[in-house]
Amino acid sequence: MLMAEGIPLCQHDMLTPEECAEIGRSVMKNRSHWVPRSDGGFYTLGTAAYLDAVTSIDKYLLSARCSNEILIKSFPSLYDRLGLLLSSQLEETVILDKLRAIPGFHIFEVGGQSFEKESVAQRSHFDLQWLYAYPNEDVVGTFSFTLLIEAPNCGATMAVWELTYKDALFGANPRKHAKHYIPRLINYAPGRLLMHDGLILHAIGPTGSGRAGLRITLQGHGIRFDKRWRLYW
Repeated sequence: MLMAEGIPLCQHDMLTPEECAEIGRSVMKNRSHWVPRSDGGFYTLGTAAYLDAVTSIDKYLLSARCSNEILIKSFPSLYDRLGLLLSSQLEETVILDKLRAIPGFHIFEVGGQSFEKESVAQRSHFDLQWLYAYPNEDVVGTFSFTLLIEAPNCGATMAVWELTYKDALFGANPRKHAKHYIPRLINYAPGRLLMHDGLILHAIGPTGSGRAGLRITLQGHGIRFDKRWRLYW
């Protein structure tokens, strides 16, 4: 991966505006399959390890079997394009792990409410989903990606802090660090895939007040063992 200011991070154009619009329409057509994740207009289309595998790997795998069928049927070309792009960038084989949940969608539906009191630091995290989805594997590499499909009227960003999971293992407190330091904000662009190793401290960026519209992103992770990369969520 490329390096940006000392943080493993890269962005790649993947979809045209027209393709994003078509995918967005397909997400809306699948609204009956959206899973409510909060009372604040947050949904997923798909199963996510960080939400569904924490308490039960069996429940996660069962849910994944159902949601994968819906996603693959609705977005076949999207997953083909994703695999080709990631294989090209990593110069290794990348496959969908259909035994786990495949990459799915975050959907935030908001209507202009105020976010002035939100705490970006409070949602800072590392992507450690592999600990739940692959509890017995000898993992040798990870990455995470976000592909913006549709943004609200104020745009969409990722907040990044100069702290790594390795720092945390050696005693650094991630939440205190995030509260103390101002993060760097990275702008998402529709159709552009952003990827990083998942082990930098990051969060959904500040939303600002007056935000309205939909924030739709394709989310997923890569994990490497047995000499190839597997995509999951």
